[in-house]
Amino acid sequence: MSELEEMKISKDEKPLIPIARLSPTSILTYYRCPREFYWTYVAKIKTKPNIHLVKGSIIHKVLENFFKSYQSAPKTWLRENFRDEWKKNDVLIKSLELNNKELMLHKKDSFRMVMDFYSSHKRKVDALVANEKAENEQHAFFLVKPKLRELYIKDEELNCAGYIDRIHKDYNNIITLGDYKTSSKFGIGLPEENKRQLSLYALLYYRKEKIMPDFVAIIFLRYGEEFLLEVTPNLLRYARDSIDYVWSRTRSSNIEDYPLKEGGLCKWCPFKDLCSGEADFKSKKRIEKIKELIKDETTEA
Repeated sequence: MSELEEMKISKDEKPLIPIARLSPTSILTYYRCPREFYWTYVAKIKTKPNIHLVKGSIIHKVLENFFKSYQSAPKTWLRENFRDEWKKNDVLIKSLELNNKELMLHKKDSFRMVMDFYSSHKRKVDALVANEKAENEQHAFFLVKPKLRELYIKDEELNCAGYIDRIHKDYNNIITLGDYKTSSKFGIGLPEENKRQLSLYALLYYRKEKIMPDFVAIIFLRYGEEFLLEVTPNLLRYARDSIDYVWSRTRSSNIEDYPLKEGGLCKWCPFKDLCSGEADFKSKKRIEKIKELIKDETTEA
């Protein structure tokens, strides 16, 4: 065990224990890199917040607020609510120490995603009214409004729990589970990671409600794209196999049991300094400096 790890355990005075319950996010983390899973869910090393996570949180909150009730001027309401939610996170955003130019770019990018959502929402509402599926805009709003804005499901038998962003049932009783994404994904095709995540939501919902949803979808807010997957027994089996696989391989608290999976994503990983040894090097340098300061003070005394 490295000196850095020993210091962390000594500081926390808690033994490392395997994760007690999986989530779709933790399962995706394991498939991406078992070592990243170890740092996050076993060693529980805290990472600094970043602007991308903050942006995603703000946008999710704005959309959740939007579907709470009908607004006669939805575009104006979304603009004002976005401003309010951004302001609520002002202290956290300032702690990220971005310069004014970077901050403005991220704020504009977030607002653009909210407005893109509005454009997509308006097209649906207008189409429902034009095709006489809805009497007016207010009626159309309640038709497109998710059955639930967010649903938390915990499955004790599967040792898995997670949040589903939205659940929609249309006038033909077609059930679609949706997940909002603020990532920069663009173009056709659905990455394996997204397919796995959607399958996990489908399985959790099916086991809780005893009803197989018809579709699961990822809504990429940045470009207004939506990818649908039909829910089939095969997809549910794929999800169960994913849970069983990760659960069976995360019963240990030894770092050796979580191999490093190196690749292009390492450059963005918050634990790259730990894996590269840079964190240990910096830690040793700090300890040596502290020892020198103590030695100097002792000599002067």
